[in-house]
Amino acid sequence: MLKLLALLALLSLLACNSPKTRLQRLQHEFWEKFARQDFFDIQLRNEVLHLPLPPAVQPAAQQKSLAAKLRKEAGAINKEKLTMENQKQLAQLQSALDDYTMEESIVFFDPARCIVTEQLALLANHPDLPVFLEKVPVYYAQIEQRWQTPDVRYVAKAVSDAQITLDLLHELEHKMIGAIVDQNKAAQLAVKDFIGLCQSALLK
Repeated sequence: MLKLLALLALLSLLACNSPKTRLQRLQHEFWEKFARQDFFDIQLRNEVLHLPLPPAVQPAAQQKSLAAKLRKEAGAINKEKLTMENQKQLAQLQSALDDYTMEESIVFFDPARCIVTEQLALLANHPDLPVFLEKVPVYYAQIEQRWQTPDVRYVAKAVSDAQITLDLLHELEHKMIGAIVDQNKAAQLAVKDFIGLCQSALLK
């Protein structure tokens, strides 16, 4: 009985250390440390809006050290024991980790994802519009706090899309009265500040 239990324990240990399992663990750790997207949540009456934020900034030395550690572990996986699909995933993971271990590696993000035009249009005639407008400056303040070098391929799109947001806010302002007008103006200022951040990235 003891021999059987020992054998089962050994088989379980081997399974946990199989090339496929090690790959899956590294993929999960890479996602958690480098690729996971954070969100800014806005609670409305019947739903929660999840607006994307730039990834949290990690110290470059810490980031490179962790990437090098994961890259070493990935290189130790016996790819011959993986399926063709898993081998492809391993190669993609190693390539991504290589980018993070480069001497001048920088984390880029897409600022065009931080646009609220779609949500604003959907809420234009909705009772939750004041709640949304109140949160827009808070959202862009968090983006500014997390701001880092954006991917220049998407900066121009971010600026043009944010301008559409401003146009929609101006259009809605003419139909507003009371406190919501001030909320609208505050949202406009926040979007303008975001456009300024994007434009400054093109000048660097």
